[in-house]
Amino acid sequence: MPLTNEKLEHKRQTLIERTSRALKNTPDEARELLTIGRVQSVRINTLAAPLDQTMTELYELDVTLAQSPLMQTGMSIEDGRIAIRDSVLAQSGKVYIQNAASWLPVLALDPKPGDYILDMCAAPGGKTSHIAQCADNNATIIANDNSRPRLHKLQSNLERLHVKNVSYTLHDATRLSHQLESASFDKILLDAPCSGEGMMTLDDKKSFESWSVAHIKRLQKLQKKLIVQAWTLLKPGGTLVYSTCTMAPEENEAVLDYLLRHNDDSTIEPLHELAQHLENMVDPVLEWNGKLFDERLAQALRLKPSPQVEAFFVVKITKGYDQGQNLLHKRDTVY
Repeated sequence: MPLTNEKLEHKRQTLIERTSRALKNTPDEARELLTIGRVQSVRINTLAAPLDQTMTELYELDVTLAQSPLMQTGMSIEDGRIAIRDSVLAQSGKVYIQNAASWLPVLALDPKPGDYILDMCAAPGGKTSHIAQCADNNATIIANDNSRPRLHKLQSNLERLHVKNVSYTLHDATRLSHQLESASFDKILLDAPCSGEGMMTLDDKKSFESWSVAHIKRLQKLQKKLIVQAWTLLKPGGTLVYSTCTMAPEENEAVLDYLLRHNDDSTIEPLHELAQHLENMVDPVLEWNGKLFDERLAQALRLKPSPQVEAFFVVKITKGYDQGQNLLHKRDTVY
């Protein structure tokens, strides 16, 4: 059912109020953040061609780029996004347009040659291809999605982006431990399905059609199931990166608090190297609606909206070797 103007305005005010609380700023400041324009970025795909060669070809398109402080192969597009999107460079997989925030989970994961890596919700494949690039195509990657059309798109994208050593699986990620071997992966990326507040703006009516607090709570239940599966599949000593493109604490800190409280063998790793390059970083939420979260979540990376880097949430967790009485290792049980 289409949104009436009255319902749309109510949703806008609710998002402003929640954003103000989560970011600890005023409603006016929250409103301003939710109306700013966004600058896209481009990742140079060195699996397809050497960096210098592709950079030369990019500038031949008469575009204006700025070097990203996050990584050598990242550039913000100050002018010329359409020219890059429609270029042979994009069609041949030499470049991939993303918001710079999408690089953060992969940089936190730090893929290396020889790693056995699971991308749990992989489509359309931007982060999967970045994982392969970081490991110089020498990691073994399982790319999973639960939708056949999305999986086909994922496979097509990864082939265009020259990704190798990847296997594709079509599984319900909430039951992955029934399909894949437990405690087997060195590194897991869970870029979780979320409410997408980081991509929303107040003037984008369409994005409010599916957004609601009730929808956020439904997503939280899914996210908890997914993180249980990720933890079951991660080997002792392994790394899990959980990320979303939303500001909702229910989908971010609350999900990680749930994992931490049921797993004594979990450690949140600081992301200082990334944080030093991000001007839009804000304090994680340690209390929401009267519920206190684990203080270790102060190490989480929470970003507010900015022109260069969208609002995002990233946590890097390592799994200890002493499993003990780990409640969340019971399959399909959510507490």
